[in-house]
Formats: sequence, C-alpha cells, structure tokens
Amino acid sequence: MSEQSSWFGSFLAKLSPRVREKLLSHARAFRYLDGEAIFREGDPSLYLYILKHGRVAIEIHVPSKGRQTILTVGPGDIFSWSALVEPRIETASARAIEEVEVLGIKGGELTDLCLEDSELGFELYRALAEVITARLVATRLQLLDVFATT
Repeated sequence: MSEQSSWFGSFLAKLSPRVREKLLSHARAFRYLDGEAIFREGDPSLYLYILKHGRVAIEIHVPSKGRQTILTVGPGDIFSWSALVEPRIETASARAIEEVEVLGIKGGELTDLCLEDSELGFELYRALAEVITARLVATRLQLLDVFATT
C-alpha cells in the first residue's frame, strides 16, 4: 500500500480499502509519451483512467479557436468517466503533456462490478459525482477565460 499511497489521489482515497483494491485488481497499465493522444473527442470510451505518473491535458475543439485545454490532470486524478455512461463516447480529448503512466479499467467491467456489488457501485459513483462536480466548476471557469478573449 505504501507504493500506492505515493500516487493515488483524492479519488481513490475516498474509496474504502476493499473497493479500492477491487478496482485496482481490474486495472491495466498504459504508458504514453509526451504529446501522444490517449483518446480523441468522439472516440468510443473504453476505459476509466487513473493517472499514476505525469500530467494529461483534457482538451476540446472550440470552433474558430481550435484545440483548447480545459483541464490538466495530475497523479491520482481520474479521467474518461464517459466509459461508465451510455453512449460511452469521449466528450473531450486527452493528451499526455509529459511521459505518463495510467491505469485503465474497462468501463464494461466496472459496470458489471457495480451491478454485482451494490456497495462498490454506490462508493464508486458517489466518488465520481464529487469529481465530476469539481471538474464542472473548473471547466466552467476555464471556458469563461477561453471565451473572454474573443
């Protein structure tokens, strides 16, 4: 647990040890190089990602402005929760802004786990709701900056 505690952030810390270990047991490690796309807006959303090392830019396409970073996530943060919500399509793009290591948990597997274990599902979705709420506030502020310069 000591290795994990050095990188897992507020999302995993909100989960009970049982739920955290169950989720991590379903995770697969991925590495991306600086500048490499992890996924693109409109792609099928396959994994919920937990960033283990590095930083990832979450970007959207803004007409007349091109690709705009709306959020940068760091170690312990999650991204791509679209993997848990139908129609499971990415609503933004993610790009490594340095070499990164992420853990990906297949959305379908997570959904199955939630259906099999309602306590796990409740903990997972409650923690996700907190993250989504904070991200919506941060994204709104970022978008105000993006559009204020027009």
